[in-house]
Amino acid sequence: MLAEQRRKQILHEVQVRGSAHVHELAELLSVSAMTVRRDLADLEEQGLLNRVHGGAEAVGSALEPAFAEKSGLHAQAKEAIATAAARLVEPGMSLAFSGGTTCLRLARHLTGRADLHDLSVVTNSLPVADEFFRAGDGHAGAGVHAVTRPSRVLLTGGQRTPSDALVGPIADAALAELHVDLLFLGTHGADPRGLSTPNPDEASTNRALIRSAHTVAAVFDASKWGLTGLSGFAHWDAVDTAVTDGGLTDPAHEFLKNHVNEVIVAP
Repeated sequence: MLAEQRRKQILHEVQVRGSAHVHELAELLSVSAMTVRRDLADLEEQGLLNRVHGGAEAVGSALEPAFAEKSGLHAQAKEAIATAAARLVEPGMSLAFSGGTTCLRLARHLTGRADLHDLSVVTNSLPVADEFFRAGDGHAGAGVHAVTRPSRVLLTGGQRTPSDALVGPIADAALAELHVDLLFLGTHGADPRGLSTPNPDEASTNRALIRSAHTVAAVFDASKWGLTGLSGFAHWDAVDTAVTDGGLTDPAHEFLKNHVNEVIVAP
């Protein structure tokens, strides 16, 4: 593959995903990590992407990829994480969900469970709210019979992001006086400094969600580790439980074990 073709492929991957790891790109293109780093440096010099620790992020309108674009990425890992995270939920709990495709998969697991009742749900995610609204109406997602019908579902207001989340001052104000037992928190990036997102308004609303919760469970697949968004919204001392998958590196897993009360690794 010629260098120009390789760089076009790298740019495509970063724009579709919103971000990409050096080692993922090296494996995809069958080249060395050093070659990928040189290509990323060239693309950044042209203003076509932003290099971050461990990889690169898209720029401009592609910085925050659309929900539909992200939903098919790392689907198997996200499904395993959702299955494991669903075990944290008990009848009668009040739950909050941030935006993100993993949180939507988790919501689908919960609406399909027969043992749950009297749940209260708060979310700034339009797809998550829709999943629970349809369960309440007796309609689940495609091919799924809804069993759990929350006693109440509260969708915050706010400005809609490409990730189909509602963020900003209106969302923050809606969350200010709420108190939930358990928050499921998705993230764009995770590294030793904490969790981050490309969208500063989403970071603010995620912080409001964290303040509303007694227990915070961060749900993210291994591809998120090492990525850093523009705006941090949580240090690890704000996270009680991390639910991730077996693709996480040993050093990353060891870091989480030393900084989070509970680490759940989905098989």
